Amino acid sequence: MKHRFQLVLLLAFLVIIYTSSLSSWSKGAAEDLSTRNKPWSMDSHSPQQQASSESTLQLELEELLQKDDEKSIDNDGFTLPPEPVSPVKTDVISDTAAPCTTYDCVNDNPSPLTPTLPLPGAARKANAVIVILCRNSELDDMRRSLREFEDRFNRRYHYPYVFLNDDPFDDDFMASIRAMTESVVEFGQVPNEMWSVPEWVDEQRMHQCLLDYRIRGVLYGGSLSYRHMCRFNSGWFYRHPLIEKYDYYWRVEPGVHFFCDLLYDPFLYMQDNGKEYGFTITLKELPETIPTLWATTMEFAKANRINTTLLRFFSDEYDDYNLCHYWSNFEIASLNLWRDPKYQAYFDYLDQTGNFFYERWGDAIVHSLAAGMFLRKDQVHFFDDIGYQHDNFAHCTEDGNLGTCLCPLDIENFDDNQGSCLS
Repeated sequence: MKHRFQLVLLLAFLVIIYTSSLSSWSKGAAEDLSTRNKPWSMDSHSPQQQASSESTLQLELEELLQKDDEKSIDNDGFTLPPEPVSPVKTDVISDTAAPCTTYDCVNDNPSPLTPTLPLPGAARKANAVIVILCRNSELDDMRRSLREFEDRFNRRYHYPYVFLNDDPFDDDFMASIRAMTESVVEFGQVPNEMWSVPEWVDEQRMHQCLLDYRIRGVLYGGSLSYRHMCRFNSGWFYRHPLIEKYDYYWRVEPGVHFFCDLLYDPFLYMQDNGKEYGFTITLKELPETIPTLWATTMEFAKANRINTTLLRFFSDEYDDYNLCHYWSNFEIASLNLWRDPKYQAYFDYLDQTGNFFYERWGDAIVHSLAAGMFLRKDQVHFFDDIGYQHDNFAHCTEDGNLGTCLCPLDIENFDDNQGSCLS
């Protein structure tokens, strides 16, 4: 019993000693931690040193925040560097230079084939829209093209769509399209004033011209609706109320195909590099459809004293039109290019001739010649890394066995065809 009592006293004594030591250690550690957490000490620094330390701390904090802003997080939580921005080139062909080769004229700053992986849903996006002009009867082709477009690009970026039609879209069309994308989709009808024969056009003469084109077998030569479409895309689509709020657009059509994953934002590429117009295919027009367009354009250029060098891309050694143009069924461009008063004056000048109807002037030619007059060559971009097909014409990109492009084996790259202006 005596030994048990002594053992209890010993244990109590040890507990008292341990508790006292722990209290002293905790107090010292807290003071040490408090001292280390302070960026300065009121006892050891003057007011001037204290202010300097505060300023240094604020600058360090701002630098950290800035570095944080320059990073982005993908859906899997990995931190990725910001998308690199290629420098803008400003070399322009001088008026005395020899005619440039076609590729040099249009490929001043090609986009990279292996750009930095994008950030799905990233906060930084361009004020841009996907524009699609189609009819209810084209739903099947449109669904296939939209599926490819979403898979290859827009499921990562969710840019909005605007669908336009000269007739109202039916409920089945709208429901089917909305089921294929998480992006905002708007449907609009083209107003009658944007899709009609203007009052200054002689309709009797127009129908005689349509008949003549039909007899000669010119592609779409006898179609009035095709002429409405070309005139709308030339001078009206960018003025549609659903398009007015945007700065950039990507034109997509039913039945087209996309062969490559696009792992960067082409809208931001255009915006950051000062690009105004982008294309994938350039080819030659049927001369029967535009007998007076080049002469009319030259009249406008001379009357307005337009000084240009890029327009030489569209002329031959005799200063006649070489028929080359950017195929506008694929366009990534600035809407402000067409909203510019200079372009609007050009379109009005063309429109007053009535030759959108008497002849068969296409919007691709009009846009191309306008780019030639109003842009520098470094503002026009060849999207070499976007594999694309419209009808039997395709631009294919070979990026190797580790790449993302898969062009069909039975489709030739039109760039190598004699009808291409890049060959």
